[in-house]
Amino acid sequence: MGEISLRHFKNVALVLINNQLILTFPIKYIILKLYITSYYLLYCTLTLLMLYCTSKVNKDMDNPLIKELKKYIKDTLDITLVIQPWDDCADLPFFLKDQYTFYQTKIVTTHCILMVANDKQETTPAVIRKHIDLLGLKTNKAEIIYVRQQLNSFNRKRLVEQKVCFIVPTNQMYLPFLGIDFREHFKKLQSRPETLSPSAQVVILHALLKGNQDILRLNDLAERYGYSIMTMSRAFSEIESLGLAEINTQGRGRRREMMLKGTKQEIWKNSLKFLRAPVIQRLYLDQSVTIPDGIYAGLSALARYSAIAESGNTVWAISSAEGRSWTQKYQVGKLAAKDLHSHEIEVWSYDPKLFADAGVVDRLSLFLSLQDEKDERVEAALEQMMKEMPW
Repeated sequence: MGEISLRHFKNVALVLINNQLILTFPIKYIILKLYITSYYLLYCTLTLLMLYCTSKVNKDMDNPLIKELKKYIKDTLDITLVIQPWDDCADLPFFLKDQYTFYQTKIVTTHCILMVANDKQETTPAVIRKHIDLLGLKTNKAEIIYVRQQLNSFNRKRLVEQKVCFIVPTNQMYLPFLGIDFREHFKKLQSRPETLSPSAQVVILHALLKGNQDILRLNDLAERYGYSIMTMSRAFSEIESLGLAEINTQGRGRRREMMLKGTKQEIWKNSLKFLRAPVIQRLYLDQSVTIPDGIYAGLSALARYSAIAESGNTVWAISSAEGRSWTQKYQVGKLAAKDLHSHEIEVWSYDPKLFADAGVVDRLSLFLSLQDEKDERVEAALEQMMKEMPW
């Protein structure tokens, strides 16, 4: 009886235990499952985060501009750059992170932050300078280098004035902390003309005689002086090819603008050897013939700018278009005969009226037309005239 009771007690206990297990097992299982799920989710999150960071780094390092930059530095300085994303940019203002992608590298022994422009549209140099100053507060004295795919000549000049380090891979580099200023231009080679064309000479004369602004706009000059856009575009290219100016192309309409280098006196001095005498033909006409809207030229003009006496023949200047009209209107024999009682008519490659003042050709064109004269009186009068030139 005692054995039965004991066996029954054991069965009851087992049932109770089993009953307790049945009651408690789901709770313990849920808790354990929650722990496992939490750890699994954490693991997945960390894994995804690592994959994201790795892919972002790889994506950043696959940036074609960064590849071009590394190759450019290797080709020009023989330095192999190790470029990495700059992690400290997370604390920067949003507008900076939106406008630039930041990297860090070391050039020689200098720690550098690369501020790579994301936007294709150029930011003004003054704004870039402000962004660099703001970034400088976070960089612990690192050199900040502005990097972009393209940079027009105007902004390049202003960035140099602002002391902004910049690199345009394959094209330009300005790193004053290393004493480097490479300004290379890999453009289609242009032949350098020995002298400027008439249209290009008009552009130079406009800048010296009429220009009150630094920037010359192609469309405006073409319209003002009656040249086609194509002719004026070639004139701009000529001037640039001689190193006298820098050209910039603006906007969707690809408007070309040009800035001549130096002061007006410097522009005149540097361009003088490329400027030509405007006279392409001389005609002679009896003084009884009235010259309509005549423009004084030659010694007749010089007599009005200096103390030299005027010669017996009155000298006038006309455009080439007028010259063609005159050869049709008058007999060639009459136009070719020179005597003391004839008008001397200079046919110019550009219209002398463009820059004439009070019925007299401009001083610069006059100087060009007479600079080869060997007469000492003429040389002295030209020197006097140029000294009094109102630049």
